[in-house]
Amino acid sequence: MRFPRPAPWAALPLAWLAVAPSAFAQIPMRNMTLKSHFDDYPSPSGGTNYSACWSYIHSDGREYAVIGAGGGTAIYNVTNPGNAYRVGFIPGPNSPWREMKSYRNWIYVVSEGGGTGEGLQIIRMTDPEHPALAATYTANFHLAHTVSVDTARALLVCNGTRLNLGGGNGYSQAGMRILSIANPEAPVERSYWPAIALPIPDSLYVHDCVMVGNRLYASSVYSGILRVLDVTDPAAPTQIASWTYPGAFTHNSWPDASGNWLYVTDEVNGQLLKIFNISNLASPVLFDGFTPNPAAIVHNAHVKGSELYLSSYTEGVRILDASDPGHPAEFAWADSWPGPSGWYNGVWEVCPYFPSGTVIASDRTTGLYVYRPIRHYGVLRAQVIDGGTNQPIAKTRVFLDGSADSLATALDGIGAFAPNPGSHTLTAHRFGYENATATASVGVGSNQTLNLVLKPKPTGSLSGVVRDAGTLSPLSDAEVTLDYTPLHAHTDAAGQYAFPSVPADAYRVEVHRAGYVPLTFNRDIAPTANTLDVLLVPVSSYDALETPTPWVVGATGDQATSGIWVRVDPLGTGTAAAAPALGLARASRNGAPLAHEEKGFTTGPVQPEDDNTPAPGTMCFVTGQGTNSALVDENDVDGGRTSLTTPPLDGTGMSIPTIGYWRWFYSNGDGERHWLAVLISGDGTTWVPVDTTRGVWNEWQEKTIRIADYVAPSDQVRLRFQAADFGAYIVEAGIDDLTLFDAGGPTGFPLPPPPTRLAFAAPRPNPARGAVELTLETGGGALAVEILDLAGRRVRTLFQGPAPPGTLRLPWRGTDDHGRRLGAGLYFARARTGGEESVTRFAFVP
Repeated sequence: MRFPRPAPWAALPLAWLAVAPSAFAQIPMRNMTLKSHFDDYPSPSGGTNYSACWSYIHSDGREYAVIGAGGGTAIYNVTNPGNAYRVGFIPGPNSPWREMKSYRNWIYVVSEGGGTGEGLQIIRMTDPEHPALAATYTANFHLAHTVSVDTARALLVCNGTRLNLGGGNGYSQAGMRILSIANPEAPVERSYWPAIALPIPDSLYVHDCVMVGNRLYASSVYSGILRVLDVTDPAAPTQIASWTYPGAFTHNSWPDASGNWLYVTDEVNGQLLKIFNISNLASPVLFDGFTPNPAAIVHNAHVKGSELYLSSYTEGVRILDASDPGHPAEFAWADSWPGPSGWYNGVWEVCPYFPSGTVIASDRTTGLYVYRPIRHYGVLRAQVIDGGTNQPIAKTRVFLDGSADSLATALDGIGAFAPNPGSHTLTAHRFGYENATATASVGVGSNQTLNLVLKPKPTGSLSGVVRDAGTLSPLSDAEVTLDYTPLHAHTDAAGQYAFPSVPADAYRVEVHRAGYVPLTFNRDIAPTANTLDVLLVPVSSYDALETPTPWVVGATGDQATSGIWVRVDPLGTGTAAAAPALGLARASRNGAPLAHEEKGFTTGPVQPEDDNTPAPGTMCFVTGQGTNSALVDENDVDGGRTSLTTPPLDGTGMSIPTIGYWRWFYSNGDGERHWLAVLISGDGTTWVPVDTTRGVWNEWQEKTIRIADYVAPSDQVRLRFQAADFGAYIVEAGIDDLTLFDAGGPTGFPLPPPPTRLAFAAPRPNPARGAVELTLETGGGALAVEILDLAGRRVRTLFQGPAPPGTLRLPWRGTDDHGRRLGAGLYFARARTGGEESVTRFAFVP
């Protein structure tokens, strides 16, 4: 599971979009050279206008690049990649989705553009400098989303096909169609899958496939299922295996050369490339994952020999050494997208299937890129081992050279980098363990493994009670979090929380509870039983939304047609648990097929089932209330923006007036068009942006805003929440527990630990030369600390009198009560207070 991040674009001017192709040498890349770039068919609106690309190799060895544009297919001669040129453009139906594959002297093009020219286009390349549309196939379907080819058996597979019903009745899903192209300009259908009456349901829809030998790997995107079909007889495809996995939105797959490994992509923001071991097809194993950036999308995967090629939208082209197919290591990349990471801009497709080694990529906004990779790297593996059990540790983060370039180890505890030649250091980090590092020298073509042994940290427990600072009454449903760790707990009805096992370390602790000022502080956790009680201060003003207050729904410019803000006890949608790793259970989607730029449905809640307010609270604002918890897109936000405005808040008379609120947001759509924005106003007229949330944040989280950072404090301060869906996707938001407080005033505090029993820590050093430091934990009170010789005689009183609770440090330099230096030997330190006594011993050398 890899998380490298390319160099930022921030320093590059946006004006590069209009400069000559040679200027694209500026684009961030590693181990790649840009040979040519073409943007011959830009969108009139300046947006996206390109889709897939592929290769065509003529019988005499000339090489051609093919790319889909909004209104057709462009073809370029890239035989000399540094002097490439366009040879033709074949018009087709307007469509943002266009795919193509080549077979002998023909190119087959599909799109989802309907109307004039719809169907499977067959481009004749007998004279490759003058491509010509030879035929258009419309026998059993008119639209298709993707196309695949088996050149060895002259088979063409069209995926996601739709049939024109005619008479204004639209298009019906027609399944995956397998065609014989033995006569290349007159395809004949051999079979279709599934072999059921039309239209086929979403659950059986095949978005993409690849045929290798007698196997066809099919990606059922809507149901999140990877299917394997036996196509020994293309006239009778038979499913022989199928499986799903957590977060599945199965978009594309490709096997490695051995057929024992399968690379699977999900066109969902933040989802990894999945690496499955399919050596036992009856029991596939999700072995590892990869992403160039966890905030982005891995779109398509293709294998060429021992290399894996990924098109990763905003992260560009990524090339991985897959000589060890279970541990691919990224050695090259090129990123043509200058904007922020995430969502659906940038590189749609990468094609490496040119005998010369040329690689092409299609950028949705800026067209065709022609590259040559440079293999200037060596493979460096990390084998992470638990020092306590001597077993490999999966999902452990390993960093290369102390940078953000990191990976998480696979099931066997191994992760692989492909750095350029030189000396490189690997550092393994895992919560609960001491870091481990190792260094090696890497050469071109080298291949080595470093063992990183992690030593477990000692652990202690942590528990306590959260109380109201004024009344000292316990607070239920307070959240206690140890930041940057997976440790998070809620208090029970008695205000109690507990972490049974916490690695000894220093932590930042956060405590939140609706209606109280949030608290953050640092605390050391010892490898013992730790007690941490907390007092929280009530806020100045608190609206739990349990009763109607003058909130305002709607604002000038709102366009939403559903999902309008409403104060309710929320119904909750999409609350199914994550699917088992290899089971077939999955939350289903409702209604007709969504727009075909697929968006995933993350398992887990979409709209909250419960509000955030502690019991007996039930009410909050959400974007629309449906009638069935299984229908995740019923009455969610659609058609634009919906606004919610708070009542006036009085921010005067405070040192640091601060507003708090609890937020929920879920969007499975394009982040540029689906969001939850927060604005602030000091007068109810002029609004200042504060924050915008995108993606999936499907849990209640507290956010705070310091008023003076945005507007002058007044008694008319308001917040406005705007949820928006400018597409056809699932968008839900929630707001609860509005507060106002002075962040410069009392904010609560952790109570000191309760008195400890009287106990010495180990003397340091021991044996001691010249001086020894004695450390004593005491609960306070009258205390006597004495040094005794081996015969038990008191030779020195180190401390006599009242002692504060806590840690007492007492150095002894080997002298008695009269200042005389004592001889070498074994000595004892004895501490007594009340009925308690503690003794430790040490050796002393003058």
